[in-house]
Amino acid sequence: MATAIAGCGGGHSSTTPTTTLANRQAAPQRSELDPPATVPDRATGPAKAEARKVINAWLRALRHGDVKRAAHYFALPSKFQNATPVLTVHTERERIAVNLSLPCGARARTMGGAGAYTIVTFELTKRPGADCGTGAGNTARGAIRVERRHIKEWYRLPDQQQSSSELDGPAA
Repeated sequence: MATAIAGCGGGHSSTTPTTTLANRQAAPQRSELDPPATVPDRATGPAKAEARKVINAWLRALRHGDVKRAAHYFALPSKFQNATPVLTVHTERERIAVNLSLPCGARARTMGGAGAYTIVTFELTKRPGADCGTGAGNTARGAIRVERRHIKEWYRLPDQQQSSSELDGPAA
């Protein structure tokens, strides 16, 4: 019966567009490991001074192996995603755990702003208490939202190059 109903409808006008598989584009599937669609992946202007300060302080603590201090730069609650589904960090133990999950330290090579986010290109470094393996010297990218002097959201971005015109330059 469904076939009979679907086959009916010979009264369409000639101006009704016909959709076929050949001319229909499917929306790309997003993986739960991708940042949410609302998170920007490239800078559109300069990073905010407060965000730069917080991110650099967090990176300094992590790079020196002070995981507990680095963890305290994360707000409670906060969001974190690094090749994982988006995690909500609710407790002290969880914010320490997300920082421990980062095997390398890092320096911010570049930072740029995109709405409420700071888009960061990190240069990975070794850090005490962790095994960075062959990661040291490589780069990674992230989108970080700082609110009230704390990291409220942290998302790993795909490793792709940005043009220098999209960034406001060195992170120092």
